[in-house]
Amino acid sequence: MSLGGVLPDSPLFNISTILLASGLIWFGSGWLEESAEKLSAYYGLPAVVQGSVVVAVGSSFPEFTSVVFTALNGAFNMGVGAIVGSAIFNILVIPALSGLATEEDLEASRTIVYKEAQFYMIAVSALVVTFALAVIYVPVPDGPELAGLITRPLALIPLLLYGLYLFIQWQDVGDYEGEFVTDGITVTRQWGRLAVGLLVILIAVEQLVGSVESLGQTFGIPEFLAGVTIIAAATSLPDMIVSVRSAQDDRGATSLGNVLGSNTFDLL
Repeated sequence: MSLGGVLPDSPLFNISTILLASGLIWFGSGWLEESAEKLSAYYGLPAVVQGSVVVAVGSSFPEFTSVVFTALNGAFNMGVGAIVGSAIFNILVIPALSGLATEEDLEASRTIVYKEAQFYMIAVSALVVTFALAVIYVPVPDGPELAGLITRPLALIPLLLYGLYLFIQWQDVGDYEGEFVTDGITVTRQWGRLAVGLLVILIAVEQLVGSVESLGQTFGIPEFLAGVTIIAAATSLPDMIVSVRSAQDDRGATSLGNVLGSNTFDLL
């Protein structure tokens, strides 16, 4: 029920809330990504690191918050569905749209292939291994077959792997000698804009998850299916906009790095 039960809980109102929340996610992500790009230029980060870490984490914030809110609401399957649906959309559709949206060829560098793409495949494997360990060693008591519990120690496996990913990116930043763009960039204003974007996304995703959960209960939609379709579509908008816009600006490394970095962040 929206806003803690203050607003009505009808299917029509929930659909309107989903559309409004999707629009707020789009606007909030735009503010967040624009400020992240300017801060990356200000601090002189490489294009690949800018796309795969700074912009990727920003554009993945909707997926992150959707998993947190669904877990808090006891609907973790919906959050996992959102991650799976978003990852499939990101890796198959966004690079294709980015290539079609620009007149020039989309550049795929050696770094993209041998670091970002390979680490993404490692992330997929790590998540599968984590789920398998949960099923084998921590099965659900008196639960369905092949169902396990993800304990805190198991949750550390993908988190530590993402720490390794950040360490590799930090090494690249240390070896990079780029220009620091300071003209026309007010650092405090950009950090404030980034914080406001995060807050807008946080509120919008909370309402989105609540409305989707309510619709699922009304029409009998399984949690995973609702996550992999409705929530995944809404939370993938920022990734698509960022990558397409970067490709149109002839920044192929940022465009592809955002896709792979977003998926790595989402999965781990």
